[in-house]
Amino acid sequence: MSTRCQIGFYEPESKSLTDFEALIYRHCDGYPGKADGSETGVLADIVPVLRDFDADRGLDDVEYSSAWLVAKLKDTKTNIGICRAFHGDIEFFYAVYPDRIEVYETPFDSKPEQWKLIETVNLKQ
Repeated sequence: MSTRCQIGFYEPESKSLTDFEALIYRHCDGYPGKADGSETGVLADIVPVLRDFDADRGLDDVEYSSAWLVAKLKDTKTNIGICRAFHGDIEFFYAVYPDRIEVYETPFDSKPEQWKLIETVNLKQ
């Protein structure tokens, strides 16, 4: 069974998880892993890309940084898509802000206010 997840991109002033600017779907391999790369997973895949982008351009440009991440993930994964809404069958959600990633566990068919924050990763080096 696939571990599905979604990755949302947010402006710093976003007050709710429903206020995303861009939303990516990853059909499998959605477990968090470790941001330092010591354990494979989403964080191991996206944190280096986002930190590099931040160093070059800055993560404040949410539309461009989300497009950049899709392009980079597509180079190594074939299971990436763009979404307009949350899926009910995701197991994890990654909220990307210009300075951090918040990782949530998402019970089946739950609403964002029911999701459990399990980790926050600092994107600033």
